[in-house]
Amino acid sequence: MGLTDMVGAAEIAGGACLFLMLVYRQVKTGARDAWREEAEAQTARGDRLAEDVKTLVDEVRALRNENEKLRGEVALLRAENRELRAHIDLLIGGADE
Repeated sequence: MGLTDMVGAAEIAGGACLFLMLVYRQVKTGARDAWREEAEAQTARGDRLAEDVKTLVDEVRALRNENEKLRGEVALLRAENRELRAHIDLLIGGADE
């Protein structure tokens, strides 16, 4: 094998190495881009879920406040009901005498 053949083989091997390097780099870049896109998608999903949780917490807080007010109103209505029953019992009991 002569020097010319060796140079030709070296050019072919060098070209093949360069081609393989470019393919490897493209695959690596593609994988990195895919992971980056997936990370961004998961971050966006996490942000949406965090916002949903915040909204739900606010709604539960508002419902608890409303529930507390309703409990107060129910307590007042029960007291008023007891007073009315006592008054009715007094009227009915007074009518029998």
